[in-house]
Amino acid sequence: MQVAKRLSKAKEDAIAMRKYLWPDVGDDQLWLLSDKRKKGFSSMPRTMPILMNMIGDASKRVGSKSIPAGRAYLVLWCRVFGEGLVKIDNEMIAASEAGYVGERSISTWREHLRVLKELGFIDYRPGPAGPVQFILLLNPYTIAKQLRAKGWVSENQYTGLFQRAMEIGAGPDLAD
Repeated sequence: MQVAKRLSKAKEDAIAMRKYLWPDVGDDQLWLLSDKRKKGFSSMPRTMPILMNMIGDASKRVGSKSIPAGRAYLVLWCRVFGEGLVKIDNEMIAASEAGYVGERSISTWREHLRVLKELGFIDYRPGPAGPVQFILLLNPYTIAKQLRAKGWVSENQYTGLFQRAMEIGAGPDLAD
């Protein structure tokens, strides 16, 4: 009940501030989650930017260099419908969404998915459309704790994740 009140208060405060700062901008000019006519929203961790950086840094542990697999991770979160399963029927399109273009786009996509799997953020299975058609998104906070325990992420980075998680009410997910 308190969380709902806090979210409601935060929403009211944001609306009041938005109307104060931008009085000429109407709701029809915004992409509001509460507007049921708008489609195409995705639900993802608010800590995604930190997680993406963490992935890049930790990727050095499963390869010889830092791999920006966080972009592939973001694509997956933008494609999930909330049940944790992502279905990729066209790897070329998914690779393009992650910014991988050219001759090696699909091989780069697959390499970055391999890194995400080795770090523990995802698992995948083959399907009729390819070797990584079905992708399972695992709880990123659980994985972040595991990476910290292995010493694969810096304490400063983890502290930043923990601080942001506390701000958004997800602190208990990272607490030991």
